[in-house]
Amino acid sequence: MFYLKKTKDILLRGIKVEHKGYGLAFLAGVTWGTLGIISYYLGETGVGPFEIAFLRLLFAFLSMFVFYSITDRKKLKVGREGVKHSLLIGIITQGTMSLAVYKCISMTSTTVGIMMVCLGPLFTAILSRMFFNEKITLFKGLALSLAFYGAFLVVTGGNISTLKANGLGLIIGLISALAYGFFPILTKRVPEKCNLTGILMYSFLVGAVFVFPMLDIEILLGALSLKMVGISVVLGIVPTVLSCTFYSIALKFTTPTKAGIMSLVELPTAAIIGHFFLGEYLFVVNVIGIIVLLLGTVVSKVELPKKKITVLVT
Repeated sequence: MFYLKKTKDILLRGIKVEHKGYGLAFLAGVTWGTLGIISYYLGETGVGPFEIAFLRLLFAFLSMFVFYSITDRKKLKVGREGVKHSLLIGIITQGTMSLAVYKCISMTSTTVGIMMVCLGPLFTAILSRMFFNEKITLFKGLALSLAFYGAFLVVTGGNISTLKANGLGLIIGLISALAYGFFPILTKRVPEKCNLTGILMYSFLVGAVFVFPMLDIEILLGALSLKMVGISVVLGIVPTVLSCTFYSIALKFTTPTKAGIMSLVELPTAAIIGHFFLGEYLFVVNVIGIIVLLLGTVVSKVELPKKKITVLVT
C-alpha cells in the first residue's frame, strides 16, 4: 500500500511539473504575440524590417545586460562552453531566423512569412525525434495538425490563394521555420551547470551582430529619436527577452514538441491585438481558427495511459 501511495505521489508531482511547463510555454506564446504590434509602431518611426530585427536583438541584449549588471553580476559570466552555446543559439535561432523571416516577407507577403514561421514546431518535433528520441505520438500528431490548420485559418481566413508566392521566397521562409524550430533543441541541450540566462543574453548580441551587415545605416540614423529608442526597448524586452526566457524555462518541465505547440498561442494573441489596436477585423473563420488552434494546444497535453509495470520482490 505504501509503494502504491508513493508511486501515485510521484505521478502527481510529474503532472504538476509538466503543467508548469505548459503554463510557461503559453506565456512565451502570449509575449511573442505582441511582436507584430510593437514592430508596427517601431516601423512608424521610419525604420525598415532589417533595422527592426537589429534593434529588437540589440535592445534585448542591452536590457538584460543593464539589469543583471545591477542585480546579479554572476549572470554576466558564461564560461567557454557557454560562449559556444551563445554562438549557436545566436547565429541559428536569433540571427538566421530574423533575417530569413523578414526576407521572406519582403519577397512574398506578411501572411506567407507568418505561416512559414508557424511551421517551426513541426521542425521541432522532427528534430526532437533526432536529438532526444522523442516519439511523435498519436495525440502529438493530432495536436500538430489541429494547431497548423487553426493557424492557417487565423492567418489566411481559409483562402489558400493568399499563400501564393515565388519558390525562393518559400524556401527562405522554410529556413526561418527551421531556425525557429531549432531554438528549443539548442536550449534544451545546454548543460544544467551552464548559465542559461547569460547564454540567452549573449545570443541576442550574437544575433544583432549577425544581422548588422543587412542594415541601412542612413535609415537607422535618420529615424533615431527618443520614441524609436523607447519602442525598441519594449520590443527587446516583451516579445524577445520574456518570450525566450519563458520558453527556455518551460523546456525544463516538458518536451520541446509540446512546448512548441503550446507557444503557437502567439497567433491568436497577435490576431486579437490586431483586431483591437490596429483595426484588423476578425471574421468568423478567423475566430474558428483561433478555437481550432487552442484545441490543438489542449490535445497536446493528452497522452495514452502507460502500461502498468508490476515488480515482484522476493
